[in-house]
Amino acid sequence: MAGKKKMLFSLCAALLILTAALVFLLHSKEKEEKPEASGGTCMLTDFEAEEINRISIENKEGNYSIAKDGKEWVLTGYEDYKIEEDSLETAVRNLLSISADIIFEEPFDRKVYGLEEPEAKVNIRGSFGETTLYLGSFNEGTSSWYVCKEGQDGLFSIGKGIGDWMVYSPFVYFDTILIPPIEPQTERMTERLTGIVVERPDLEEPLRITVAEEPAQAYTSSYELTSPVHVKTSLKAMNEEIGSLLGFSADSVKGWYQETEAAAYGMDRPAMVMTVSHDGVTDTFTIGAAAGEGTDRYMICSNSKLLYTIAEDKLVFLHASADDLFFELALLPDINKVQQVSLKLGEDEFLFLLTRQGKGQDGEELTVTVNGQEVDASDFRSFYSFLLEVDIEKINTDVHEGNPVMRIDYIYQDGTGDTVEAYPLEDARRMGVVVNGEPEFEGRIAYLDKVRTELIHLLTGEEIDTNW
Repeated sequence: MAGKKKMLFSLCAALLILTAALVFLLHSKEKEEKPEASGGTCMLTDFEAEEINRISIENKEGNYSIAKDGKEWVLTGYEDYKIEEDSLETAVRNLLSISADIIFEEPFDRKVYGLEEPEAKVNIRGSFGETTLYLGSFNEGTSSWYVCKEGQDGLFSIGKGIGDWMVYSPFVYFDTILIPPIEPQTERMTERLTGIVVERPDLEEPLRITVAEEPAQAYTSSYELTSPVHVKTSLKAMNEEIGSLLGFSADSVKGWYQETEAAAYGMDRPAMVMTVSHDGVTDTFTIGAAAGEGTDRYMICSNSKLLYTIAEDKLVFLHASADDLFFELALLPDINKVQQVSLKLGEDEFLFLLTRQGKGQDGEELTVTVNGQEVDASDFRSFYSFLLEVDIEKINTDVHEGNPVMRIDYIYQDGTGDTVEAYPLEDARRMGVVVNGEPEFEGRIAYLDKVRTELIHLLTGEEIDTNW
């Protein structure tokens, strides 16, 4: 019995020793990860911008200097590139007034805090002489950087937002705007942006967009597609897709681009090559592979030696097709310029003659006849607006055989004209639409039944219903 008690006592003693050792180790680790300030706070730097000549930064991203040039700050060595002045001023402001927590006021083991091989060295020169700071490792627990100051004993910690300026690449200061934004009050979009060519592996023909030769009318775009088909673009495409290129910008500059590294960034097999003519110059943007696990992609520009990243949602033409861009009306003849309309539906033909009288304050008085029968001019205007809405849903440039199931000829007062034809497709629910002899669109053939119905309403004096 005495032996069992002695053994139990020994086991308890061993357990107490192990527990104490474990507590000591955990406490030591906690102290290492989250050392507490021993002496409050102090100012590592406290200068006025007027006192400073230069701030030099050395880190793993490169060595560079922010220097005073008159009243402005410049990124030395990068004068040929447009720099975001606000970012330089923000960096200077943060580095000239650094408040720190005091960790130790006596010498310490620099290796433990990442200061044997610092993450960054910052040298500030001015009328006072110079001050040098060294940035150590980052403490995740306190979200702060360890730092020490040359010529002064002790270890300090500074907030993440301040320390990050010491480890930034010089490229973080580069302006990422590649096409200047438009000033809508003083500039015209069609004068700034004159052409776009989009090439992608999934496109049989490139998308080509240019300023339209004919002036824009109400509800029409000032731009037109010339490939894969020659049609007006929609207002939506002009305002959203095309218009978004004025102010086109990357998200970041990763560094210098080398042709020998093309495969590493997907530039040997680009996802898209977009050529934009703007402001009297032509720039080509090549979009490469995904940059990391997110939705950003690598990008290069023909007028720069830089490698950029850009979010996919800024690349409005990366997945766009001609079907997303065209104007939904095959033609838009101005009724005020039309002299006659010839409509053929199957074997039935109808000739609309438009005559106008007077030019007083109330405008011209319109008279309309259909195969010699006069119809209400207001009803005709409603029918005419529906006739323009030939159902088109997608681009279709296939050549159609046989006879058209519908043909509309618009003859203008100046003797010119336009023609729209509809041909049945293999899918009995669909029709191909041909404009002035060029196959361009595809839509629902049910539109023709609706035309017949509303034509009867016009001839019998019933209300025209343009909804279908």
